[in-house]
Amino acid sequence: MRLRSAAAAMLAMLVLGAAFCGCDPVDKNYAVSSDKTATVKDTAPKPVSDDVKRPDIMSDDMVMPRFVDISVFDEENYADIYLGKKFKFNVTYAGDEFTVPTKISDLEKAGWKLIDAGSFNTESTVYARESVNAVFANDEGAQIKAVFFNSSNSSVKLEKCNIVKFRIENNFYTSPDNYNAFSVNGVNNMMAVTDIIDTLGTPSHFYGLSETEYYLDYFISEDDRRNGITVYINPVEDSVTAVEFSYYK
Repeated sequence: MRLRSAAAAMLAMLVLGAAFCGCDPVDKNYAVSSDKTATVKDTAPKPVSDDVKRPDIMSDDMVMPRFVDISVFDEENYADIYLGKKFKFNVTYAGDEFTVPTKISDLEKAGWKLIDAGSFNTESTVYARESVNAVFANDEGAQIKAVFFNSSNSSVKLEKCNIVKFRIENNFYTSPDNYNAFSVNGVNNMMAVTDIIDTLGTPSHFYGLSETEYYLDYFISEDDRRNGITVYINPVEDSVTAVEFSYYK
């Protein structure tokens, strides 16, 4: 009888101990690298000020809600958001500073040469309100696309026209060991889409050319939707493919 009582007592203790062990909370971080946890990306849309006008008909885009508050965009993907008239360009590319508008003489002083303007040269006549696409290169082989614009009401030579737009192709992903670094008001080669939003804010407009080709427009003011910054992105790869900055004057 004593043996049976002792065995019963021991069994009761084992059952009680197991019950207490079953109450221990599970450590969800057990065997999980802290580095891995830190690299998880938060793609929640960036908050937008309550002062922003929200449209009656909202955008039905299926891609951009991953990155921005889609409720501020109308059915054509425009939002009542602008960089502001006090906005200033702060651009570097391949070690040189750029701004718009500028003249060809300013680029030449910095070591950039006109290598392609189609059928135009510096002495060619540009008609009133006419644009000319061109390409400049430096001695290291870096290239930048440009747009000349004759804003006057009469014809002038190309060299007298303002350069009002630059376009930089991002070659970081095709040539990571030999790429041309750029920074356009903080947007650089290696940014993800959420980094762009964090840097420039919610865009004024966006447009999807395809699932892998979108662009984000940042207008300086409501008065001129050509002005500002355009960032071309691949939302699938979460990367920047090109960036443009312009000011027509």
